[in-house]
Amino acid sequence: MKKAIFTIFSFILIAQLSFAGGIVTNTNQSAAWVRMMARDASVDVDAVFFNPAGLTQLEDGFYLQINSQTIKQSRTVTSSFPGLNNDTYEGKTFVPFLPTAFAVYKRGNLALSAGFTVIGGGGSAEFNKGLPDFEYQLASLPSLLAGLKDVGDKAGVDLSVTGYDVKSSITGTSSYLGFQAAASYKINDMISVAVGARYVTASNKYDGSIKDISVVNGGQTMRADDFINQKAVPTLNGLSSQLTQITQIPGQLQPFIDGGAGDFTLAQIKANGYIDDDTYNGLIKAGQAIGISDPSVLTLKQFSGAIEQATPTLNEQIAALNGNAAVLTATANQLADKELQVEQTGSGITPFIGVDFNLMDGNLGLAFKYEMKTNMTVTTKVIKDDLGLYKDGEEVPAEMPAMFSAGLRYKTGGLKLQTGFHYYFDKAAKYGKKNAAGEFVTNGEETTFAGSTDKTLLAGNSTEFAIGLQYDLSSMFGVSAGFLMTNSKPNSVYQSSLSYSLPTKTIGFGFVVHPTSSLDIDLGVSTTSYDKYEKDFGTYKETYDKTALVFALGASLKL
Repeated sequence: MKKAIFTIFSFILIAQLSFAGGIVTNTNQSAAWVRMMARDASVDVDAVFFNPAGLTQLEDGFYLQINSQTIKQSRTVTSSFPGLNNDTYEGKTFVPFLPTAFAVYKRGNLALSAGFTVIGGGGSAEFNKGLPDFEYQLASLPSLLAGLKDVGDKAGVDLSVTGYDVKSSITGTSSYLGFQAAASYKINDMISVAVGARYVTASNKYDGSIKDISVVNGGQTMRADDFINQKAVPTLNGLSSQLTQITQIPGQLQPFIDGGAGDFTLAQIKANGYIDDDTYNGLIKAGQAIGISDPSVLTLKQFSGAIEQATPTLNEQIAALNGNAAVLTATANQLADKELQVEQTGSGITPFIGVDFNLMDGNLGLAFKYEMKTNMTVTTKVIKDDLGLYKDGEEVPAEMPAMFSAGLRYKTGGLKLQTGFHYYFDKAAKYGKKNAAGEFVTNGEETTFAGSTDKTLLAGNSTEFAIGLQYDLSSMFGVSAGFLMTNSKPNSVYQSSLSYSLPTKTIGFGFVVHPTSSLDIDLGVSTTSYDKYEKDFGTYKETYDKTALVFALGASLKL
């Protein structure tokens, strides 16, 4: 068994736990977004994130908004690999409190803003039964160890292996916190601009274990390393010792032959008292072991010659037994309990600019924002790594891609419409993936990947389109709904059981309440469906799927 059993841990370089947005970017940054799905042309307080240039449309004053989201997400991986005990592996993420906060000071043509966001990650993915990658070679244990049965039968020991078991788990936690500030300025009644930057701090943690790897032997479950060390290897060593003793028989018989007993049969030298019963029985068994049907009728010279003739074959069998015992011992070491505890931390800066066009006396608006790429690496800290897969102090690229957004707002009477479009420059970023040479590569860089014909990680950049409607039933109460569609373009080599990206369709709905002229309360619910992805490995297939449900509450206060 090779270390490859556990190489799934090496896939966990960036926990891609984004809930809405691009492959690594969260755009679910306010309760109003959850209930509408489109806020890219917002001129409310959440414009701090979505449309900073639009903040100049606020009345003069100081504004504060706090949002909280409760997120439930599941990840399901199924595999058709033959021999698996389980074909379905589920990872669960539950985030009881995902906060965002925005503050704005508006006076005249100038608006100053600050914001706190969870711009990436924000939760933990827990696979309590591990992942299929943990079990692929374990599922092959019965067939890999099948040859032991015949060896055991020769020694009178049951070495049959008819199944396996394992206790495995993996938890990946990721949190990219964003602290931003911006200045917005109204050039004239039509055009406003904004410039700002976000400071991003990244923290990834990985905890995994593979324990109690067992085999089913004789109808009983036994730790695999104990089965090998306490049963299989001693049996192989015992047979090797027996064959070695057989090769030594000609030397032991030579004194009898030199003494004139070479023409006596084994039965005769036993009858004449030259050897005792135990020695005689041992010689008979040795003869039978090399294929002599009735060794008792052979003379000592014939018997010794037959063993000498069989000795080269016996030596080959001894070498094979000793070699297999060594391989099994090494395998037992790999099948012992393994644990992993790794942390990665880093930070980066995201500059951004925006422009807002206010048209038709405020009834129509267009907004644009461009966020530059966040150049960031995370430094690895190894707490425990029984496999030696991580390098303490290694810097791993964990960039966030540049993003362009465009939004439209329109209102007539009590109806408000918003649309949004996002374009993520994923191909120009590095997400911690390596090529066949073990080098970190850009997502769109042409290179060679181990076991794949793909030349790039991504076939294209990710896009999103959203539309949302709000209808104000009164001056105090409005209802809303929205739809968001996300399309990412990963190549097969990018997709793995823990790190995969799927196109999505999200529906959101909710309402907004204005209890007073200075207080707004937003409540929203959204549900996301993902397009399943099937990856073909030739002899088996893996299918990746997700679900997500979000509840959000937000409050905006003008002080």
